[in-house]
Amino acid sequence: MTGKIAFPIFCACAVACLVAGCAPINFSQREKSSGALPAFTNQLGTKFIRIPAGEFVMGSPVTEPDRLTNETPHHVRLTRSFWLGATAVTVGQFSRFAEETGYRTAAEQAGVSHGAWNVAASRWDTRAGGSWKNPGFAQNEKHPVVCVTWHDVNAFCDWLGAREHRRCRLPTEAEWEYACRAGATTAFPWGDNPDDGAGRANGDDTVAKNIFTIFPAFNWSDGFIYTSPGGTFRPNGWGLYDMIGNTLQWCGDQFGAYPPGAVTDPTGAMDGGERGLRGGAFVYGPARCRCAFRGRNSPEFENFYIGFRVVLEDLDNSGKSIAP
Repeated sequence: MTGKIAFPIFCACAVACLVAGCAPINFSQREKSSGALPAFTNQLGTKFIRIPAGEFVMGSPVTEPDRLTNETPHHVRLTRSFWLGATAVTVGQFSRFAEETGYRTAAEQAGVSHGAWNVAASRWDTRAGGSWKNPGFAQNEKHPVVCVTWHDVNAFCDWLGAREHRRCRLPTEAEWEYACRAGATTAFPWGDNPDDGAGRANGDDTVAKNIFTIFPAFNWSDGFIYTSPGGTFRPNGWGLYDMIGNTLQWCGDQFGAYPPGAVTDPTGAMDGGERGLRGGAFVYGPARCRCAFRGRNSPEFENFYIGFRVVLEDLDNSGKSIAP
């Protein structure tokens, strides 16, 4: 099985650092994605999809199975297009950032990572010496980076934005859900039946459920127990990979209740210490891999199934509009 490792998970992780340098966007590199939206790949190897402005209903209907009360449906209008990473930021891309800046993540500084799964005891645990370099299972440079806090990923955004000469940030919850749905109004990007997600997501499946025993699993096998390389599974309708499954993804918002009515360009709650997490993960089954599912945690938290993807705005670092 692809991604199979020896148990328990507390094993060494080999991380390769094989990514080229990065330069400002050259829009002559634009290409068409599988979703027929404009796309480009920068010299860091990150592919970005241009997500159009638009409107959608955010949240879930009261009839959706497994919905949570914090998913109140409401109309959202996004007035600006944005460029979103086609995949989560990879180990190789984060390696380049760490090499150039000397940045050390919170887990590296603390000498311990959190949220690791202790297979032998069937419980959450900490991992001595754990970090994005050593999450407890094998990864290569194409896997999504994990064990990074909200603060760690914002440091990456600052670095990438400086190199791209434009604003780089995490997506808002609204931008994330809008892009995940890609026009769909169903529980999952592929429809309402979780069984139709086979080949489309890396989740808690018929094999992994024997390890991650606390979440009801999907009824298919995806070939991975832990993370899978970005782009392994079929993209959604806009050419975005792993919007569902693989890793939870940090959002920029402070987590809070949705507004009671329609909103334009929402940026989250005005107060509250936690930050939004979206997309499900390899430890989650259908209930937590829905488009509307909202995770949250402290910005100081990290674990082995939390990663991120980034937004590039059509603004330079001074706030001036950049023509595509």
